[in-house]
Parts: sequence; C-alpha cells; structure tokens
Amino acid sequence: MRLSPEQINILKEELCAELVEILMNEWHYSMQEALGVLYNSDTFALIQDEGSGLYYQSSGYVYTFLDEELKTGKVA
Repeated sequence: MRLSPEQINILKEELCAELVEILMNEWHYSMQEALGVLYNSDTFALIQDEGSGLYYQSSGYVYTFLDEELKTGKVA
C-alpha cells in the first residue's frame, strides 16, 4: 500500500509534534525554543526527505538522531 502525499505530510507533522514534546521534556526548552531547534536541525531535513524513511519511524527512534546531533553537532 502506497501512502498519499497528504498521508506522508500528516506522518511528518505528527512526528515533529512528538519530537517537540520530547525536546521540551528532556531539554527543558519552551515550545518556541524546541520548534527552533528541531526546524534548524539536520534531523528535520532528514525527516522531510522522503527517501530517508524517517517520517514513518517512531518518535523515540528519530529522537536518538536528534539527541546525538544536539550533543555532538552531527547526526548519528
């Protein structure tokens, strides 16, 4: 079964919302700060790249990439 572009966008949006929530809890960012961190990350670029397949992974899994990027400056 193929996902429609609309379904893919919904998955991306839900994943990003979950990542923002994790950033707020783990790093104690405000919502605005968490959004800025996520949207300016290489991890976000990978989520937007449908070829990476990250958009359909769990938020916990994708967070490992984001956390590594925040700690080291590089995506795992």
